[in-house]
Amino acid sequence: MSLITQSSESLTLEGAKIAIAAAEAKARDMGLGMNIAVVDASTHLLHFSRMPGAKITSISIALDKAFTAAGHGQGTHLYKDVVWPGGAAFGFITFGGGLPIFNAKGALVGGIGASTGTPAEDQQVVQAGVDALNKVFKEGGALKAKL
Repeated sequence: MSLITQSSESLTLEGAKIAIAAAEAKARDMGLGMNIAVVDASTHLLHFSRMPGAKITSISIALDKAFTAAGHGQGTHLYKDVVWPGGAAFGFITFGGGLPIFNAKGALVGGIGASTGTPAEDQQVVQAGVDALNKVFKEGGALKAKL
């Protein structure tokens, strides 16, 4: 590895499509239309879906959840413990429904966010996307791109 550059893994468009397809299927099973966003490890948008019935006002929320999950490497639902008075992120508004995506080696490769339902519903939808990718990673799928 060079002292001025490094190589890191990131999710590909193919991987983002797998995650969104699974998340959409879960949302349909729940009878919901969702906005779903997947970003790469650098927090850049890879793929976005706006399902029929998804609230237009939640488009940016889905994007922000994916960005936050990938940028901080943790689910947005975990911030509830640090946003209360005296917490490290006091004053931030957080909602469940954003999860980081880790490859089989445990490296952060992206994030997924969903919005339109309740935070618990959004969380179920993004978990379906992460679970679909984890299955592919476990089977040795190569959805990563070198940067």
